[in-house]
Amino acid sequence: MKIIRINEPNDARLGVYRSLKGKHMEKDGIFIAEGPRVVKALSKTNIEAISSLATEYSYKKYRPYLLKLVKRGAPVYISDNDTIEDVIGFRFHQGLMVAARSPKKLPFSMIAGEQRSARLLVALDRVNDPQNVGLVVRNAAAFGADALIVDPGSYDPYYRKAVRVSVGSIFNLPVAYETEIAPFLKRLKKDYDTRIIVTSPGHGATDIKKTDLSGNVCFVFGNEDTGVSDKVLKLADRIVKVPISRNVDSLNVACTSAICLHEAAEARS
Repeated sequence: MKIIRINEPNDARLGVYRSLKGKHMEKDGIFIAEGPRVVKALSKTNIEAISSLATEYSYKKYRPYLLKLVKRGAPVYISDNDTIEDVIGFRFHQGLMVAARSPKKLPFSMIAGEQRSARLLVALDRVNDPQNVGLVVRNAAAFGADALIVDPGSYDPYYRKAVRVSVGSIFNLPVAYETEIAPFLKRLKKDYDTRIIVTSPGHGATDIKKTDLSGNVCFVFGNEDTGVSDKVLKLADRIVKVPISRNVDSLNVACTSAICLHEAAEARS
């Protein structure tokens, strides 16, 4: 049984958990699953776990999840709060985290599967807040999206904070990585017979409730401050908005995605 107690913060085996606030782990293909709900979700997948880090209390309380990972070769390191805080650089409120290997970053053509006539996709155009990315992931999974497409300007949905905010929903949502979002959307229209629906509060946008959301659809959600790029706007088959009070400029991108994806799910049901 690979249950190891460590009380030395400089122990090399804890190296993967140091400086979790940075993005350097993405280059090594590693992500962190933080908190009981996320770790529970991870334990139900085939994602490769590297190791777990837990307090004594969390190990005893969530032992069944951790033992699933141990059986797959991932040791559990148990330590006290002060030692763990020295390692990770902040207070360890969740009491439980797992280092794991990120799924291979593949383009959409590699995950698309068979052509379908009612595919619902979500694409991100420079969404550079990991919390928003995590919330969009959770919304996409909740309302039955078939895949998430991420451009280089958006946070990786396997970044620690995005994974945490998604509450593990990311593990049930295929992710495609595209080097340029506009050329990809062109191919999506041509090769996959998919309509591009862009959200924008500007003039000329159609009420989302009055929009045909049947068939192959890809919603594109843009940057919190600037929205989607002009290149993406030009490719849109429909620009939609969520009607709101004149006293409010716009909704948060995560809120907008929830409403739009709910409308899509309702239309398809």
